[in-house]
Formats: sequence, structure tokens, C-alpha cells
Amino acid sequence: MPSTVIGRSLPRVEGEKKVTGACVYSADVVRPNTLWGGYARSPYPHARIVRVDASRAKRLRGVVAVVTGQDVSSRLVGLQLKDKPVYARDRVRYIGEKVAGVAAVDKDILEDALALIEVEYEELPAVFDPLEAIRPEAPLLHPDYLSYEGPFKEPSIRNVRSFQRFTKGNIDEGFAEADQIFENTFRTNAVHQAFLEPRAGMVEIDPEGRVSVWHCHQAPFLVRKYIAERADIPEEMVIVHPVATGGSFGGKLGYDDIISLHALAQAAGRPVKIVESYSDLLQDGEPRHAAVVSLKIGVKKDGRICAWDGKIYYNGGAYGARTPQNAFTGTTMLAGSYRTPHVRMEGYIVYTNQVPGGYFRAPGEVQSLFAVESQMDIMAEKLGLDPVEFRLKNVLQEGDSQPSGRPLRDPRGKEVLERLVKVSGLKRKKPARLRNKSGVLLGRGVALGNHHIGPGESSAELFLDPRGALRLVTGVRDVGVGAYTMHRQVAAETLGVEPELVEIGIGGTDTATYDEGIRAQRGIHIEGRAVARAANSLVEELCKLAASSWQVDPAQVKWEKGRARLSGARGKYLDLKALGRMAGSSPLKGFGHCKDNASDIYCFYAAVADVEVDAETGQVKVPRIYFAIDVTDIINPIIHQGQIDGSVIQGLGFALMEHLAVEDGRVMTLNLGDYKIPTVQDAPRLITSLVKAEAGPGPFGTKAIAECGISIIAPAIANGIYNATGVRLKEAPLAAEKIRAGLTASGKTH
Repeated sequence: MPSTVIGRSLPRVEGEKKVTGACVYSADVVRPNTLWGGYARSPYPHARIVRVDASRAKRLRGVVAVVTGQDVSSRLVGLQLKDKPVYARDRVRYIGEKVAGVAAVDKDILEDALALIEVEYEELPAVFDPLEAIRPEAPLLHPDYLSYEGPFKEPSIRNVRSFQRFTKGNIDEGFAEADQIFENTFRTNAVHQAFLEPRAGMVEIDPEGRVSVWHCHQAPFLVRKYIAERADIPEEMVIVHPVATGGSFGGKLGYDDIISLHALAQAAGRPVKIVESYSDLLQDGEPRHAAVVSLKIGVKKDGRICAWDGKIYYNGGAYGARTPQNAFTGTTMLAGSYRTPHVRMEGYIVYTNQVPGGYFRAPGEVQSLFAVESQMDIMAEKLGLDPVEFRLKNVLQEGDSQPSGRPLRDPRGKEVLERLVKVSGLKRKKPARLRNKSGVLLGRGVALGNHHIGPGESSAELFLDPRGALRLVTGVRDVGVGAYTMHRQVAAETLGVEPELVEIGIGGTDTATYDEGIRAQRGIHIEGRAVARAANSLVEELCKLAASSWQVDPAQVKWEKGRARLSGARGKYLDLKALGRMAGSSPLKGFGHCKDNASDIYCFYAAVADVEVDAETGQVKVPRIYFAIDVTDIINPIIHQGQIDGSVIQGLGFALMEHLAVEDGRVMTLNLGDYKIPTVQDAPRLITSLVKAEAGPGPFGTKAIAECGISIIAPAIANGIYNATGVRLKEAPLAAEKIRAGLTASGKTH
């Protein structure tokens, strides 16, 4: 038997079911007497509701229930900031907001009923840009804002729902020391997660008031909490059943849609099911926020950064209810990965009359680092410095703290940059712009970033039954990160057994222990540690059982290679089958719990993008990306690399094509045919290099990977485009027409 399970590329636990179609998703669940649910939505970005008349819809044969804002509690909902009604009551604040819900016996009747709901509106002034929304003359979108429950609130600036400030040193002194000051503003647009599994769910309420839920949410225990709070019932009265969860990337965290579905099931007295169309998902989803980033940086003659002032204005949309925190870690990344003695970073999330934003992989950071790493190249050129040398001169090192002031342990930014230079062949001297025979301009761009390893809470149970079989019971919903496979490996490594001996049991909220939800790299950092502790707890129980059998002190029993061994007694051991039989009818259980704050260990990573720009059209291709990241031990190499691959491709999409087009509050890309995401033909050749680090917070000292990489691809490509063309783009996506316009202005097109 191999000596270790950690470091082996084992296949996915759920892989066979997924590829054969055997997985049961929320949309597959059907209960007896199930009704179909759907919503009437606002056609206006901002309007007062004068009247809602659902009488004709209620009279339609086959309609079982109609619910409006007047039929449900006026209490507002939200993950952290509670600012959203379940159904709009007095006003609507974005196109697509739910005004009424209908439950009917089939989809055709449902659509007919929705068309019969009459709503009279009085249009109100609307605002769509965050910088316009904070002006004193802008319409006030939430007059009752001060009464809302939630943190990071900012009542003094118009329409700002969230405010954060991080400072270090004295910013005025820092700029007084500077020999040169650089200022620029960057913009990014809204981006949808484009997951393939549609948002779907079902709610059933039995005669005793017990609520059963099947939903593709990332955090089932939080769903239980939300429904119980809303219905004023104990959490034990709500069961969120296990179903397979498709891709999410942060887009299945809001819960106002679950509460609106619960209200329909209550009114109908029957199970109600909703499977949203992609039009609904794009019109009323949880997209990455568009943002405006303003940077002001002071630099000394020798290239050392001495002052950094950054402000980011996120377009939060009409409500903050769909973000797990009423703030973004992206604010803490406004000064990048650089040693700066004087820092001020401010993050504003602004109400506008657009679809409410949510979380998308590395929330808020993709926007920040696009600006930061573009700015680094702009400054390097003005200073006459090589962009890599400029970064190496300023990169965070041992003994430094993050620009936010947070402590930093075992930083590897310097090593990552040096490795990247080596593997990419990137010379310290800036490469000249080249034009080949086919009229293609060639360039290379670099970018550096780091990512925190966040907090969370989870627990797990590991059982040994009388047959000697191991069963790991978890409430985690694996959204594609390979959590179940890695959890099996962690348990097997701890117990010293082959991973196939550990069966994964996916429980509902009634059969599994608490898990906060899989997001922000919790799959290993938090949930993996809970599994390791459950395995260690079971080992303790097994050693106690063996000690009892041998009538010795438990301290004399050691656990080695999957069995209990009596110290000093050669050949005396008990394996899992023997211990299972000894335990009798009650399985032995190990319990593990992990609740931790954010780690002071960060992952550092860097990328070089090779770009090809068509001099005639401005079209960009990225044939190669070199990527370096610092790691400790890796639990499953193929899953680890898969996370890097996915981040890079999503970063490529953000850089070149992905854009949730919104005009005057109306989403214009209402199907995935119009919403462009990268295909296999767009995928670059990816060369990955791993830099060895010493410290990691996960089980066996591992580091997180899930959100690393995505944030630096766009600036690396933007810097490569500039290197090739001399055209500096400060807005993402980096569209071909913008590049062509720049080339035309400079006379470089054919």
C-alpha cells in the first residue's frame, strides 16, 4: 500500500454519476401534486407601485395561488444587509424585480396567469452609474436606509450602502515624500457567473408545518436558518434535503428567491417548484459588480512606492441582500502586493437602479487588481523601469504587513516573480514591439497578485460500522471544487487507510452536522480541517476501544497504518474490521469542528500573457499564459491544477469578452448565446509552475487555491496589449473596437 494518500490524483467521488446523468439536481425533484411557480416582474428601473390587481389571474382555471407584496410580511431580507422585500410592495427599484408570484398546475397556465396580473406604476427618476448616484442631486433610492439591519453602513453619503476604509501610516506625509505622483481611473463592467445548472428549487410544507426544501444553494444550513426566521418556526422544522449542485462560482448564495418560493408554497398548500430560465438568470441574477477604480500613487526617484491612495466604487445595484458580506475584500487589494508605508484604501458599494450584484469568484478583487496591475506598468514605463524589476523592488516580503495593515506570514511574492521570469523566458529588459508578416502585433504582459485565505465554520462526522466500513457524513454541497474527493483523502491519510475504504455520505440539514457553506476556499481550509479533526477523533475512540479490549491504559495504544497497535507487544494489533465487530451494533463516531478567522497566510501568484493583436481589426488572441503560484503540499494535484485552469479561463473571459450589457437598467444579454464566454478554441496553452512555501492553514499544512489566479489575467493581457500596440485600455473587457480605435488614432492600422 502506498505510504500516503495526500498528493495522489484520485478521480472525483461524484464523477461517474455526473457523466452518466445519474446525479439528482434540484430541477429533477418532483413531489406528488407539485405545482409550477413563476414571477411577474417589473418593467421599470424605478417606479412607485400604485395598484396591483391579480383578480383575473386568480380566477384562471388551474391557478392555485397568487402572492403579492401585500400578502407577505413587510420584513426585509438579506444575507447580511437586510434591505430587500420578498415581493416589491410600495416601489420597484430595478427591471426584473419580483412583483407577484403565481403557482399553477402547469407551465402554460402559469404563463397565462402572469400575463393577467395588472400593475399600475408611476415612474420615478432612476440612476445607473455609481458616481452619478452619490451626487447630492441624485434620486434617493432607499429613504428608509437608516432602519436597515446590517454592518459597514454609511449614512452620510447619498446612496452609499456600504463603506470601508483601511489606512496605514500618514497618507499626506507619504505624498509629501514622493518625487512623482501618478493618477489614473479604471472601469470594469458587470459579469455573470454563466453557470450551466439553472437556479432551481422546490418547497413542500406538510400539515404539521414542517418545511422540506430542495434547492441548488451553496449553503443549506443557512437556507434552513433563513426560512425558519421568516416563518417564525424552529430550525428543526425546516429540512434542506441533499441534491447535487451544479456550477455556481458564488452565484447561488442569495436567498430572497427561496423565501419567495416558500411564500408561494404556503399560499398554495401544495409543493411548488421553480426552474428559472436563463433569461431570468441573466435579468435577475447575482452578477459581479461593475466598478470604477481611482488610484493615486506616490513614488520616489529610486522606484520605491511611498504613498498609495485608492478608491473603488462598486455598482451595487438596487439591493445589497445578495452579498454574504455587505463589503468586499477587493477594497483591501487596492494597493496590491506591494510594500507601501503610507496607504489609504476606501471601498464604496453604491445603490443604483440595476440588477443587484452578488459574489463571483474572488469578489471585488478582480476589479481592484485590474486597476492596480495596469497602474504598475504605467508607472514603470514613466519611471523608465522594467515592469518586473519595478515589482520586485516593491513586493511584500517577510516582516512586512499587508497594505491594509493585516499581518503577513511566509510571503512568497519575490520567489513567484523570479520563477515566472525563468519559466516564461521573460527578460528583465522590456521586449520590443514586433509585427509579423501577417500583420499581427505581438506583446507580453505581466501581473502579480495575492489572495487571502478566509474564515468560516464547518463540522463533520466519521463513522466505523460493525463491518469495519468507514462513512464520512458531511453537509457540504460540492459545487465542482472536488471537495468530497479531497475530504476522502484527508480522512484516509489521517487513518492510514486506502481512500476507497472511506464512503462519502452527503446529508441534509436533518442528518449532517453544521456547515456554513462552501465558498471562499472553505473546501479545504475550513471543511477539510473539520474532516481531519473528525478522523483524529475517531482514532482516539478506536484506541480507547482497543485499550479496553487489552485492559491497558489508552496511552499504550498507538494508531499505525489503519490499525491499533499495543506498544511493546510485537504483533499485537486490531484492524478496523475487528474493532468494528467489537463496537457491536452502535457505530463508533468521530466528530470534527472547525471555526476559524481569516489566516495571516496568503497565496502569491503571477502571470505572463503572450498576446497577438490583429493590426487591422484589433482582435486579440492569447496563445500562451505562464502562471506561477506558491504552494505547500497538494492534496489532489489534478484537482489543484483544475482550479488554476478554471481561474485562468474565467480571467480570460473577464479580460476579453464577458460583459453583462445593461442599458438604462435593462439587461440586454438575455441568453447565453448573446452572453459570450470562452470556449475551448479560446483557451491558451497554460504553463504552470509551483513555488514551494513553508506555511499553510489547511490540513497537513496545505494552502487554498480555489480563488487564486483569476484576478491577474486581465491586467496581464492589458499590459501585453499595450506592449504590442502602445494602446492603453483602462476599461474591461478589452474590446477589439477599443484597440482598433487606439491603433487608428496612432496611425498603426493598415
